[in-house]
Order: sequence, then structure tokens, then C-alpha cells
Amino acid sequence: MNGEQDQYIWRWFASEGNILWIDLFDPKSVNGTMSAKIRFEPPPRLNIWDLGPVRVDHPDTRQYPNGLRLMVSLDERPPVNTLKSPRYPDKITLKLNSLGFGKSTADNENELRHWVISLPYPPEYFEKVDNIMDTFQGNPQKWSLSDTWQRATDISPVSNDAHPISIHNEAQFDDYIDIGRWTTFRLSFDPEKAENSASYLHLQAAFYNLNVLVRPGCVFDTKTDAPCLWDYLEHPLAVTASQPSALLSMPQKIHLPFEVRYQLEVCISRGVLNEYAIGIDFLQELNNLQTMDATHRLEYLVDQNEVLFDPMKLFSMEDATAFVPAARIPHYCTYVRKASITATTIRFNSPTVETSNRVVRKYSHLQDRFLRVQFVEESELVRLGKTKYKNDKIWKRVERALSQGIRIGDQQYEFLAFGSSQLRQSSAYFFCPTGHLSCEDIRAWMGQFDHIKCVAKYAARIGQCFSTTRDIKGIWVPDIKYIDDIQRNGQCFTDGVGLISKFLSQLIMEEMTLDIFDKPTAFQFRMGGCKGVLAVWPQAQGMEVHIRNSQEKFKSDFQGLEIVRCAARSTATLNRQTITILESLGVPKNMFMELLKEQISWYENAAKDTSEAIKLLTKFVDENQSSLVLAELLKAGFMTDNVREPFTLNTFNLWLSWSFRLLREKTRIHVPKSAFVLGCVDESGSLRGHSIETEGCPDQLSENKLPQIFLQLTDPSHEGKTNIIQGKCIVGRNPSLHPGDIRVVQAVNNPKLRHLKDVIVFPSKGDRPVPAMLSGGDLDGDDFFIIWDDRLIPKEWNHKPMDYQAPNPRQLDRDVTVDDLREFFVNYMKNDNLGLIAVAHLAFADMHGPKSQICLRLAELHSQAVDYAKTGEPAEFGHKMQPERWPHFMEKKSTYRSNKALGALFDEVAKHTFQFRPEWEHPFDKRILERYEFDMSTLTTAREIKAQYDSAIRRLMVQYHVETEYELYTGWVMSNTSISSNYKRQEDLGLEFDVVKQRFREQCCNVAGGSEAPQLDKFVAAMYKVTEEQVNKARNGGDDEPVGHQAETDSGEEPRPNVPFISFPWIFHWVMIRLAMGDKYKPGASVLAAARRTCLFNRHSHLQSQSETSSVAAAETLSQVDTNKDTKQRVISDGQKTQETVGRQTTNMKENNPVQSSDAITTGDKALQRDDEDDDTREDISNYAMSGESGEAAFLRLAALG
Repeated sequence: MNGEQDQYIWRWFASEGNILWIDLFDPKSVNGTMSAKIRFEPPPRLNIWDLGPVRVDHPDTRQYPNGLRLMVSLDERPPVNTLKSPRYPDKITLKLNSLGFGKSTADNENELRHWVISLPYPPEYFEKVDNIMDTFQGNPQKWSLSDTWQRATDISPVSNDAHPISIHNEAQFDDYIDIGRWTTFRLSFDPEKAENSASYLHLQAAFYNLNVLVRPGCVFDTKTDAPCLWDYLEHPLAVTASQPSALLSMPQKIHLPFEVRYQLEVCISRGVLNEYAIGIDFLQELNNLQTMDATHRLEYLVDQNEVLFDPMKLFSMEDATAFVPAARIPHYCTYVRKASITATTIRFNSPTVETSNRVVRKYSHLQDRFLRVQFVEESELVRLGKTKYKNDKIWKRVERALSQGIRIGDQQYEFLAFGSSQLRQSSAYFFCPTGHLSCEDIRAWMGQFDHIKCVAKYAARIGQCFSTTRDIKGIWVPDIKYIDDIQRNGQCFTDGVGLISKFLSQLIMEEMTLDIFDKPTAFQFRMGGCKGVLAVWPQAQGMEVHIRNSQEKFKSDFQGLEIVRCAARSTATLNRQTITILESLGVPKNMFMELLKEQISWYENAAKDTSEAIKLLTKFVDENQSSLVLAELLKAGFMTDNVREPFTLNTFNLWLSWSFRLLREKTRIHVPKSAFVLGCVDESGSLRGHSIETEGCPDQLSENKLPQIFLQLTDPSHEGKTNIIQGKCIVGRNPSLHPGDIRVVQAVNNPKLRHLKDVIVFPSKGDRPVPAMLSGGDLDGDDFFIIWDDRLIPKEWNHKPMDYQAPNPRQLDRDVTVDDLREFFVNYMKNDNLGLIAVAHLAFADMHGPKSQICLRLAELHSQAVDYAKTGEPAEFGHKMQPERWPHFMEKKSTYRSNKALGALFDEVAKHTFQFRPEWEHPFDKRILERYEFDMSTLTTAREIKAQYDSAIRRLMVQYHVETEYELYTGWVMSNTSISSNYKRQEDLGLEFDVVKQRFREQCCNVAGGSEAPQLDKFVAAMYKVTEEQVNKARNGGDDEPVGHQAETDSGEEPRPNVPFISFPWIFHWVMIRLAMGDKYKPGASVLAAARRTCLFNRHSHLQSQSETSSVAAAETLSQVDTNKDTKQRVISDGQKTQETVGRQTTNMKENNPVQSSDAITTGDKALQRDDEDDDTREDISNYAMSGESGEAAFLRLAALG
């Protein structure tokens, strides 16, 4: 029998009854004979298992002239799809009289019984395939009745593919059912009929025992052909000559400004307003308001996320009238409109403030014409089409959106482009053309892509322009120097990494106001057609940036420097993949158990002892470094026996819960002796490289043959102190699936590299680049983990790395068109198997080991799936590579008990749980509440800004499906989503919340009168005071305060109190610490960059005021620097005088404040003085001024840099 055997079995037995599924077994496992299992539902008409052997005809009469003789037996195992205590079948059938769809449902008809079910979003709809034989062409080993159904996107007699996607379908007919909008169902049936009575009572009892809420006796009014808002906003599609009266009968039309129209469609699509409840009166009243007033009122409704059944109440709601979002946003941000396209509908989001990208900045005057679109399932938690069903209709809907566009009011948005991160999340940018600017014009402005004939690579290069970046003010165009890549043996050792001057790094740090340990020494960047990493090196001077060929992907007229992120350290963690690989390389299982038990013990001690918690928080630093903020709060006494400050207490409890959740679900074990950092290269050539001769060597090498790395880390416990790691380490990159993906290296102390901190420096020598051996990594922005715990150094050091060769990219013999981009986007959605491959590898690695053939093949496929976005070649993941059984720690069906390390770790963690439940009963901190007396004006202003802040974080919570503000504040999210990885989600949350923090910090500083301690401290205390007042009012039953809507949960937990958001004052965490500690506060001892910057600013304020006159004079002179040569010489002279003055005053300041002069220390080596770094910076500024270019920014920043 060949691959059609499941089809043959269906033909042979379909006449006996309804076949639910067919499962064929491998002949090797059943004595060489083919065996199959068939499930009927309901049971077959005849007991065919009692009839003896069954003879059937086979289509291949040449091989089977007499047909086949089949033995049929009954599997008498009890059914598994039942519910115990009490037991109910998994299916109860009721015959309906009718099924009604709509928005308003149910009436009071006595002769029929009605069930009214209202859903928060549409269910999945399916339609039967035309030819059942077509469903046997997929997996020859399995077949299911569900294969005969395909996902449906609409119920319409004609196709809508020629129309743009919108909330209101433009081609409606009498028998059209809007399954995306009509989410309330009325099931009508006759309970008196004999065939229904028993089933009805049975189902009622099941509802009761399963705690399904049933509200009997409700009376509903139903309306058919009810008018709705679209009748007053939009014209009919066509009025023919035979219908002249239609022109006269058309109702009055209302034209709303686009901002209002968009926000109204947000309300409709999100269900807070019902289009069938909106009449002409509401639209006229809305249109009579000022545009911003109307928009803000509608935004308020969406933010509250509560259905307003009477829309006219909007105009009398005091909170809606007073609602005014923050009008000013940081210069590096923009308002982003977003749309979520599901299988059946489209939903819009209120504009959110996000860090912008190059394209949006260029066309900032047209920001309302950009739309970010994501294709998701109805829950918006899963990417669209990521199901086991046939999705042909889904893909057609995606194609329709990309080709026909999206309509909002009178604006039609067209597909523009997508970046790599957007592609992985099934997202793209759309743009509404103007009379002077088209999508093609924008793509042409981005750069020159004509030389790229691979569609996938073409899309990736265009996507560079959509990376979320910060443009650095004051750096218009750096001084770009082109340098060669370091290449050996045909391989590039500097793939993606270049150089940047120390002076430019200072300007970047000042512009980005970073909350990190210390001055970053590497940056991930974009600049024109260049991308990758820039590391600080002495040979780059002044305004220089050194770019390599491997970094330039295309030519572009735009050459501004844009920063994606700065290098910062965090603690590395083991995960399921790394544990599996290390175990296969010889790390004993008990070592992982020892690490786990240590960590659990530390967490349990931290829950009881604040001092232990502080140690742990500074030891296990997360990617957003929120643990350091929490550690500082604990040091300040916000959680003691006498003080249980609510925000600090809840954030602390979240940290414990989040840590235990990651242990259970991801086996993420923190390793104290580890780091997770950005990678760069040794430009000096002084590190020993990798030797191919050592690959596959069965014996351990001496350390002097291992490749070398350099790793200098800032100490989170002591500002300015660093530690250089030395000795054997393992280094890798997530995810690691191949046994050769984790390498043993030697960390060394190299004086030539001591200027680099919080990055791993790889050798530029050797037979093969070390990063390329680590899951195919490079140096254009990859992070690497380094672990120097001897317990995790494997016995096998030299496993041969994976020799993966990416498939040749598909090349066109013509220029790439926008249609090619659309087609590639859809194909990627269809064929992205990366997650499936990773999950299958984890299961097979537990069963057979990572060195098994199936796992090695899956590791190759995983690499190919990663490269799919660049090569256009998908990884073919067949059904035979899908595990039949799963280890129990993966918590799937059909499991077996794993005896490997992951199984033991899972069982140990299961013994320990820590449930996160916010606590509200504790009072706020009196140390801050009683520090000042406030006038009514200050408190009123604080309340107004808090309302704007609450609105901003509420939108982010909705966007990222976050339940509490503490999760948003820290990035420690307790819920899961399959749209992006947990790490990516945490990173995105950190970036987006940083935008909110900086935005409201600036606003509060402006209102307070500055960022100096006296003015800012009092206003922050007022922020805390109004927050406490709102919480007390909510506790006492007040219902007129805006609340945080943290009361509902999706996990069946007890309801939480409906309390206001309380994180507002904590965006100034260092100020709150200062207020609480009073005279005991020592900002120089803080590891928080914000606190140190504030301290530095206050200590330098006299310096700035004294040098202000000379700095301004220098700036005025510099503005005329290009006039002539003599003028340029005067600029140098004035600039040098200014620099000398500032330098003398800085020296005097350091003499008076020696505590800051010697605080950068390396373990076992001579101290590195920050004074030297400052001298270098002043030298850079001098060189910059003497170059004759505009040095205004340099002189104005000198005082702040110290």
C-alpha cells in the first residue's frame, strides 16, 4: 500500500457509519503488517467486529488481484473525552428550530425556548470542502473528519475580494451574515419534543455542575432591518436610473473629520459602542463638537473598555468631558494607529505613543496616514492561520487586504512594506496616499534596492527603514569612514560590527537618558543602508563612525545616525534547549537540580527576608533591569515590618510569581556566574581564535588551546566598579538546538580591550568565527550568554559545530515589484514552521537525545526556518517529524514521563508555587505623604497629568494583553501569547514603557519648574498624594474615580478590587527613594543611572551657570564657522578659552568632591579612572572644534558631561 492507504480505508468503511478519524501505524511496529485504528461517531450501524474477516477490493488489482482480507476488532478502552464527577459525554446534541445572528437578540415568545449567547469576539467558522477526496492528500498516516472542513471568513452569496477591508462591508445583500460583527446568537428550539427533552435537561444539569452562569427568564426585544450609523455616514453603493426615488429617500449624511471618524470606528470595532444604537442625533451632536474634544471623548470610552448602551450619555459624562490625553510627546515618538485583521473582521486601536522609525519621522506631517496592520486570530493572542485546519480562505483574506487595502471613512490605506520583526509577527505598514505622495514614492526615498533580485532579501532591506530607532539630535551626519572586513579562509570575522568614537557615544548616552549601570560601549544602530553594531574604539575620533562592507546593505541618501539599543548586561538563564544540549554534552542531571534547588531556596528566603531579596535582585538582573529598581526600593525601606508600601509590595510579589512561572513553564534557571550581553569583535587581533583541528577531538583540550574571549562586566552592587571574567566558560546563543551550538572558551584579561564593558569580545583570528558556530550567529546585534560556573562546564568540549549551509536565495530575472512583496508576505505566513520545529526538537531531544539523527535534521531545519525571511526558502516540516508522544513537562496530550533532567526539574518546581494576587489593604508611605503641604492647584495639576498617564498605560496594557500595571512597569508579564516570544515581548514592553516614562517625566518636570530636587521632589510627592487619595476613595466605595480595570481575570481567580492605577509617581523611582530616606539619601551610592544623573546635574549646576555666557558666545561664533579661514581660527581660540575655563572648574569640583574621582575598578588590575575618560572626552571636543565644523552641540554638552 502506498501513501493513499488512509483514503482506501475511508472508502472501505464509510458505508458503515460516520468516521471521525483514521490513524495508521508504521508496519515495522506491527509484525510487518499494516494496522489502523478507526473511530466512528456515532457507533457503526452493524457490529462489524463480530462479522469475522472482511474482504475488500483494492484499486491496485495488479498487486492485489483478490483484494485484501482485513481483521476487525473492537477497542474496548473506556472513552477519554468525558468529564468526571459527574460524568458527561463530550457532546450533547439539540435540534434547533432556528439560529439567529445579530447585535441585539432574544424576545419573549412562549412557544419556543431561546438561549441567548453573547461572545466577546467571533468564534471560528468552518465550511465543508467540496470534494472529500482532496482531504487525503496531506498526511498519509492520519486523517480526521476535521480535515473535511476549512476555515470560513464570511457567509455571503458573492465574493468581497474586490473591495477593501473595512468594518462595514460594502457589498451587503439580504442574505449576508456579518459573522465578524454579529457575535450574539439566539438558539431557538422546542423543549417539549421528545427527542429534545432529555438532551435539554442533560445539558442544563451539565451547565450547573460546570459553573456556567445561566440567567433564566430574561426578556429581550429583537429588531430586524434596524437602521445603524452606516446609513447616516455612507452612501449606498449604487443608485440606478430605475431608482430615481432612492436619491430623494436617502437619509441625511454626516461627514466627520478623519480623527473623529477613525476613533468612532475604534469604538465600534472594539464593541464599546453598538452601530445599531447610534442614530442621526448622536452623529450630529458629535459633529458639533470641536474635533479634538470629540476625539478625546471617544478615546475615553475605549480606554474605559465598558459598553455604553446609550451613546447619548457620552455628552453628559463628566469624566469624558474632562478627559484630555497628554498633547506633548517626546521628539523621538509618534502617534501610531493600528489595525488587527482577523478571519472575519477588522478592529482598530486608539493611537498610541511609540518610538518612531525613519520613515515615519521623515513624513511626520502625515502620521495619520500610516497604519500598522497585524493579522491575528479573533482573540488577538495568536497569529492568523496558525491552526491545523485548511486555511485557504484565510490566505485569500490576507491577499485581499494587501492588494485592495483598508478603508477608514474616506481614506483608503495601501500596503507599504514590512520589516523583519513585523514579518515574524504577521504585521505590515500601510499608507494612505495623498495627491503628492504615493507608497512607491516612499519606497523610492528609502534607498536604492534595484540590485537586489531576491524578494525575501529585498523585503528585509526595505524593512531596515522601519526599525524602531532613536535619531540622535545634534548628530546630523557623522564623519563616516569605510574600513575593510577582517576575513580569513573565506569567512568574515567582523560580520556586522564597526567602530564609533567615545565622543559620539557620550552624545548618544546623553540623548537617550539611559537607565543602565554605566556608560555603554556598544550600540546597535541604523544609518542609511547600514546596520549592525558600533563598538567604542580609540582609533575612532571626534565625530567618526567606521563602517565595514558587511554592514552596508544598500545605498541611501539619508545618512543620519539612528540607535536601536545600547549594550547593557543582564543575568543569563538556562532554558529547556540549553539544559538539553548541556546534558547531552556530559553535564550531570544533579547539577541542574542543585542549581534549581539553590534558586528556589533563595526565592523562598527572599520572600521572608528583605536583605536576601536585595541580594537576589542585584544578582539576577533581568533584560529591562527592573530588578535593580526594585532592589533600590527595598533598600529605601518601602517594604519593612512597619511599612508595606502597596506599589513596592505588589511589584515584589509579582517578581516572585514571575520567577516561579518561568521556572515551571520555561525551566528558566538563573545562573549567578553568568551574563547575557551584546557581541562585538577584537579589533586588536590579540585574542586567540578557534582551531578546526580541535573539532571532534574526544579528549578535553588544555585551556591554552581554547578560543579566547574578553568579558568585562559592571558590578550592579557598586556604581563604577567592573569585574573582568577569567577562566573556562561556555558561550552560546538562544536558541541552541545542535550539540555544537554551545562552545567552551577561555575568558582572559586583555589590557587592550579594557575600554569595552558589558559586551562579549570575540577573537578576530582563527579558522572559523566563533559567533558563526553559535546557532549561526553574527555580530550585527545578536546577544550571547556566557556562563563561568564550573558545574555547567560540560565534559565534552569539542563537539563539531553544525555545518549548515543556507540554501541559495531565490533570484528573479527582473526587478522586484510590490506584488512580489505581497506574495512573499502571504507565503511566509503559510510556511513559517519555526515554532513547530522547535517544539518537535524539544520532544525528540528528550526521547532520543540531541545527537540523534532526527534532532540533527530538525536543528538544520530550524536554521533554515530562521533564514526563511532572508532566503525565501521555507523549511519543509512534514508530519513524520511530528512527535506521537510528548514528555510530561511539555503538558500536552499523549504524554510519557520523562526521566531526563527537564522531567526531574519540572517535578521539583511543581512542588513550589507562588500565586500573584495584588494586595490593596496596606496604607501608603507616610514618610512621603507627610513631607509637604500642598496647595489645591498643585494637586489638581497632578491629578490631570495622572489621568493622562493612566490612559497611556491602559492602552499599552490592552495592546500587549497585560493584566496589571505592575507587569507593564517591570516587563514581568504573567500571561502568554504566541504572536511573539516571551523575550521579545518583554523587550518590546520595556521599550514602549520607557517611552511613556520619558514622556511623562518631561511633562512633570516642566510643570514642577525643573528637574532639580527642591522643585521636582515636591511635585512627585503631590503625585503620590493624589494617587493615595484615589485609592482611599475606591476602598471606601467611591465610584467616580477613574479606575485601572484590574478587577477581571481570565483564570477563574477571585475578583480583584477595582482600584485606580498607582504606578504614576513611581516613574520617578529615584525621587521617591530620596523623599522617603530624607537626609539618609546618598545618590552617589545608587546603581540607578537616573539617580546618578540627577546628582551629577545638581553638583554641576554652578558650573553650568558660570560657563553659560562663554558657552553661548562660543556657540554664536561657531554658527558662523564657514564664513572664512580667519573666522574659523577665532572659533578655535574662543572654544579653547571656554574649554580651559570649564576644565579648570571641573578640576576644582573634583578636588572638592573626591568621592567621584576613583570609582571604576577592575578585579586584580590597576584601577581605570573615569577622570581619564573625561579627559578623553574633552580632547574629542577640542578636536571636533578644531576640525572647523559646527561644534555648538559639543560645547553646550560639555558642562553636563563633566
